[in-house]
Amino acid sequence: MVKTQTYTKINTLYKRYQNLGKVTLPNPKWKVFQNKIIMGEYSDEHMEYIKGLMYDCFSKIDGTNTKIVYYPSTGECFCSGKTDNADIVGTGQKAFIEAIIERIRPDLARLFPAEMAKYVPNVDKNGNPQYYYPEGDVYLGDCVYVRGDAVSKIDCPGDYAVEMVEAPVYIYGEFYGKKIQAGGNYDKDNNRFAVFDICVQGWYIPINMLTDYCDKLDLPMAPYLGQMTIDEAEAMVREGFKTHVPCPSNPDYLEEGIVARPVVPIKDPRGKRIIVKIKHCDYVELDAAIKQVGVEEYNKFDAWYKEHRDEIEASSQQ
Repeated sequence: MVKTQTYTKINTLYKRYQNLGKVTLPNPKWKVFQNKIIMGEYSDEHMEYIKGLMYDCFSKIDGTNTKIVYYPSTGECFCSGKTDNADIVGTGQKAFIEAIIERIRPDLARLFPAEMAKYVPNVDKNGNPQYYYPEGDVYLGDCVYVRGDAVSKIDCPGDYAVEMVEAPVYIYGEFYGKKIQAGGNYDKDNNRFAVFDICVQGWYIPINMLTDYCDKLDLPMAPYLGQMTIDEAEAMVREGFKTHVPCPSNPDYLEEGIVARPVVPIKDPRGKRIIVKIKHCDYVELDAAIKQVGVEEYNKFDAWYKEHRDEIEASSQQ
């Protein structure tokens, strides 16, 4: 079975203080900073250079990741959670999204007709193409192949080919509301689904197309907050802002944060898409820890941590 695409891992804006329980701290009270954010130290080393660019910013809804997968060639359409193995039955997520699929299936067929089907090499988790022999053997590389359950090494007789699979359309969204995370603040009586991204055959579409597709499919979007720099987004999150989800059960609920991605999509040298989340609770928790020990003690801890970073990180390997 070909695995579906897991949504891009989204890092928090800053790194975190780690492994404080594995080293001897000059002040035991410093342990309160375990897992708190390190202000100014970006988790993505490239962010410091591009933080002044404009980013499309969305409310980070506190729910659970969901995806709808559609294959234009056959019209096959199904849903799953963040991963293919995620359990989406017990929460009602599966039934809820399947009902949406049945409603939008005709529109999906019109937007993505069979003739637009696209095929790409099937790759493993490391991005290596999967090969096979015409009679059905799966070639693993270095003259190693699989026939049934047996793995053998051969002299590579004859030709082998790259396995091709269809690149589907992915509709990524957040399932939230009744009994889902803090979703009761959005809707304490019902469940909801909001789209935050669409990937069409390997291409993450821009905001104007995202809005257009959601309109045509009659699917709500995660609240779009507009374009801003990372510094502007961080200031908004740190101060805290009331939820933009329509008709919330708790209108005073402070949104979990912001998910930001460059207006013009950017990938790092490893080919990883640049996208970041900024969470209000990270600043609240850091401020509470600083208040507990005092600003002077916090500054001492921060300086000590950065001076002994190599030793601290090495402790995690022990």
